Amino acid sequence: MKNIGNKIAAVAFVLLAATPAMAGKGGSAERIRDAVNSTSVDSIVAEIERAESLMCPDCVPIVTNLLEDNRAAVREVAGWWFAKRPALKDMLVPGFLEDLKNGNTIAVRNAADFFGATVTYTALPALRDAIKRDVGAEGKLAMVRAVASLGHHGGNAVLITAMTDASADVRAAAVTAYRDIRGQKDATPVIGMLTDSAANVRADAATVAGGMRATAAVGALENIVVNDADPVARRNAAWALGRIGSATSRDALTKATLDKSSIVSGVAKAALASLR
Repeated sequence: MKNIGNKIAAVAFVLLAATPAMAGKGGSAERIRDAVNSTSVDSIVAEIERAESLMCPDCVPIVTNLLEDNRAAVREVAGWWFAKRPALKDMLVPGFLEDLKNGNTIAVRNAADFFGATVTYTALPALRDAIKRDVGAEGKLAMVRAVASLGHHGGNAVLITAMTDASADVRAAAVTAYRDIRGQKDATPVIGMLTDSAANVRADAATVAGGMRATAAVGALENIVVNDADPVARRNAAWALGRIGSATSRDALTKATLDKSSIVSGVAKAALASLR
């Protein structure tokens, strides 16, 4: 993907000059280059943001290279910069779609982060296919992040597939991202994760189930708050039961008020007080 930066720089003069909104001020290619050479993430982010409205063809290859940086914050701000320049962003889309289809873990990570940062909804079909590939946890976590950034129901299939991944971190991230989809109503996939083998997944699933006020999750949450070995999972389950507010949870929460963890017992007491 890096070579494309030099190619699109050749047409950036025309595209940017033809876009009145880009005739702004602040920053320069030299300042961005100096920030990159400093290796400071804060400096890079600051200079890219400073160049938000800068008509700067010389900036294009520099910022394009940052789309493949090893640091997530740098990739994100580079994608944000291109999101401000839709015509240039669109020139990068085909290459990143190809990376989702055939790239290795790092290529998939970079592509997914680009689509998330630029809020490219047309990438959702490619993300749905790519999540089924064996691209490692890093690539899959990036795809989950992208879907969360897009917040579109078309990403549900990506998250549901990610919830079956071998990596607990991927499963947990998918559960949390599921909550961020606009208009999300069906909590069924999250409820299924309340019995996951990993404590962090169960804990996150409890939070999401409570946030969605999923009444169908009450039984599983009551089991967690009383029997789960992990105090974070028990605490989150207590919070979720209070959020849902079903009177049937009174016995489980009453037991939880005696939990050996003061954090769990405290949350259980607050949840108990909120029951109908």
